[in-house]
Amino acid sequence: MSPRRPKRPVGRFPYLDDPEYRAQFVEAGLADPRCTLDRGALERMATDAVNLKPLIASSGNKATGVVVHGFKDAAVHPVVTEHGTLYQMRVQQPGIASAINQFNIRFAYDVAQNAAVTTPRVTPVASPDGGQLAVLEVEFASEEALLEHLTFIEGRLSAAEKARKYDLKADLAVSGQTEPATYHIVRYRFGDQVWYVTASTAGTNRTFHRHSLLGLQPAVGLLGLPQKGLGGAEGQRWRNPADWRDRYTAQLNRYDGVDPQDIEIPADDPDKAKEAQEAREWAELAASALPVATTSAVFVIGYVPAAGNRPDFDAALASTNLRTHLRGPLDFSGPNQAMASGRTLVDHAFADDAITELEHAVLTGARPAADLHDDPREAVVNLVRLADRVVFPSDIPSLRRTTKVLVEPSPTRLQTKHAQTRGEIRSALLTAAVGGVDLPAAAMDTPHYGTVRKGIATTGLSAAELIAAATAAEPSESRDAARTELAHIAVPGLVNGKVLLGSYGSTGDRRTVPTKLAAARVTDEGIKLFVEAIDAFAEVMQLRAGREITPQAGAAPGRLRKVVSRDADDADKPADSAWFTKHWPVENNNSDSGGGAGTASRLSDSEQWTDKVKDTLGRVTAAKKSMTALSMHFKEMHSLVGPGRDLTADERQSWEDELDTVKSQLKNARDYLRMLRYRPADTGVTSGDITDFAFAAEESE
Repeated sequence: MSPRRPKRPVGRFPYLDDPEYRAQFVEAGLADPRCTLDRGALERMATDAVNLKPLIASSGNKATGVVVHGFKDAAVHPVVTEHGTLYQMRVQQPGIASAINQFNIRFAYDVAQNAAVTTPRVTPVASPDGGQLAVLEVEFASEEALLEHLTFIEGRLSAAEKARKYDLKADLAVSGQTEPATYHIVRYRFGDQVWYVTASTAGTNRTFHRHSLLGLQPAVGLLGLPQKGLGGAEGQRWRNPADWRDRYTAQLNRYDGVDPQDIEIPADDPDKAKEAQEAREWAELAASALPVATTSAVFVIGYVPAAGNRPDFDAALASTNLRTHLRGPLDFSGPNQAMASGRTLVDHAFADDAITELEHAVLTGARPAADLHDDPREAVVNLVRLADRVVFPSDIPSLRRTTKVLVEPSPTRLQTKHAQTRGEIRSALLTAAVGGVDLPAAAMDTPHYGTVRKGIATTGLSAAELIAAATAAEPSESRDAARTELAHIAVPGLVNGKVLLGSYGSTGDRRTVPTKLAAARVTDEGIKLFVEAIDAFAEVMQLRAGREITPQAGAAPGRLRKVVSRDADDADKPADSAWFTKHWPVENNNSDSGGGAGTASRLSDSEQWTDKVKDTLGRVTAAKKSMTALSMHFKEMHSLVGPGRDLTADERQSWEDELDTVKSQLKNARDYLRMLRYRPADTGVTSGDITDFAFAAEESE
């Protein structure tokens, strides 16, 4: 707990660094020849990163005086482009930091071609000595013009989500932001107002959705937080992050670890009900945003133009962004789509009571996989079998469920492509369960489509029993079955240890993973490797769960590094793919196949939308109660007008008139309910206000 703010809640969401380290960060940047940012840019950057001290090269101490020399060499990396050299710094970033970039190369053409949105003036910033700072300056005619531009970009981002094959926001909520986004400094200007923002060179979508998980709108990154959001003045913003981020973080930490459902909402006190509802929302934000509480980020801190070329910082940024997005097709083979499909499968399996609540939490990344069993080996076995039970089930009800959820043809018509898709789904679920460990689907043990039709069989043995059966001295059918399953269970550890690199690895070994495993599992050395791979993966699971590692009794040191083989010369070589190929050559007889006063500022359209949603707190609950009371009232009244009741014609006419009034009201309620259920399908808006701003793409049922 900080001595400066003793009442600040402790939690897993990081606060700003102490002012002394932020000041040293600024001085380091001004002293470092690789950094071409001015003081204002460095001050803003110091609020968008945490753990600044290890980045700063200094000497002395508080007693003798600290002398700052610059940034540490290991913290700054050059990136050479055709327009000059950019200097980048890898930092740890709070999830609530930075902003989307409205001037990303992906949007530049759209903005320039759109007559309804004014193209802002974007210029590089010169240093006092005539050089060029690593800063872009953007000038708007007014705040309204900036907000108009922001609305346009939000519409474009929402439209992009319509074409995306996976749910990026859901992926961030499960596995965090595994790939760091890159940010550069933009200086905004309109009138006499000037301020700095760290905007995304690459990672606008990730920033957009990460902020959404934290309950923040895109305008916050650009204009600051409306003070109203934390009980402050109407129409005022804290533009400087140092004025509001710690306050917002304190709210997240206050509810970190609190189950939203444990916060009861009283039915008899509207004021307390609203407070409880807001507390529940903070708890939900803290839970959903925890995987992105802290992320890795790259900051562009310097720019040196190429010799003989006109300085063009904007072009250098654009070239790096193009390189980021123009990747080979294999880089977009669908792991995120697999993650989304996997979550759907897991949810349906849980709804059908096919898996437990703990198993559901593990496969969605909410609980560490190590929780599946106290014994690390058993936890690995349970995890692999759990993923198989969901993705490659063998019982009829689960086979039907999986086929329906994945929209597959009947089992007899499954093909190789369906097996590959399921293999990617299983890889994604294992990755989420372990906590972000990279398990490439291409290197996993994807079953033959014939096996997929029947499901992956299991011996049902515990880890100890399975290893004992696989290491039995006498050959038998039970030993063969145990070795086959042991090889399958070992694959995540082998992939994580870079032993199996897929069928087109650099070793030239074009065998499929099942074929490689079949070659290894017929030898005692292969079984030993499988056990070591399981133990290695168990260590990964334990580390990810924050537990101490306890080596298995009799386990060899340096697992997956030194595995003794038949050849004495190979005894000290690492168990990599080349070693694997030499040790188990191609077999032809196997059957496997392949806070200040703030700045006056209006709300953006998305912020207005969010405010209106918050104004409905408790109204859904009240509506449900009213509808229940109305239904019960009509039920009781039915006996008054049923058969045998003697009503005059005038009484019946009067009664029908009353019912017609209620019928009209119910029709209105039904129409509004339909509008609430279905969001607009057209997300390509370029401008608008609160009445027509679209945020997502969901077709009506």
